[in-house]
Amino acid sequence: MKSAYNYIGVFAWIIVFLLLVFIIQNIRKRHIKMIVMDHVRFSVKNLVLDVLEIVVWGGLLVSMSIVTFFDNPSLNDHARITDSVKFRPLIMTVDQDKSFYVKVNTVQSRDSKVEYTLLSDGNKITINGANSSISDGASPLSPAASAYPFDEKVLVKMDQNYQKAYLATYVARYKKNWRNGLGLSAGRVATEYYLIRIPDQTFVKDQQTK
Repeated sequence: MKSAYNYIGVFAWIIVFLLLVFIIQNIRKRHIKMIVMDHVRFSVKNLVLDVLEIVVWGGLLVSMSIVTFFDNPSLNDHARITDSVKFRPLIMTVDQDKSFYVKVNTVQSRDSKVEYTLLSDGNKITINGANSSISDGASPLSPAASAYPFDEKVLVKMDQNYQKAYLATYVARYKKNWRNGLGLSAGRVATEYYLIRIPDQTFVKDQQTK
């Protein structure tokens, strides 16, 4: 568990299920009493109480499900999200065909996917194309990456520092607070995005895999 705040969500879910057990027992007890004491099998009052208890529990279940599974705060919501960007210089790869910073591997299958392979800090890195993009134009920010809160002024500065050859990794995390803890997400990664910056398209090598 990434944060003790997530125990708030655990306890909340325990309460939801304990309440369900209580409601089932309460409904059963009232119906047995109605049959044994009042000698009837149907009562409007009991029916109303049954529906009311089920509606209250259903509303609580839906609310907890939304908070836990479907909560998607804005990346600019600084009360819920903290973010950071890490920059790493790219290392050029030289082979028999050409020199390149990024190898684009397209896997040809029913669900075609793209992977980017690059070198940085002496390590080989493979990145899923679903959460990354290549920027090779005058602006360091690619159209896809503009959906994320990169600081373009900082990117321009990195262009100068790394000669337009670097990997910018954006990471957004849920803050460790009670609101995120209620959704069991405190301290967890909300999203990651990789911006691959290269001088121009000639520094890309394409490769297809069947």
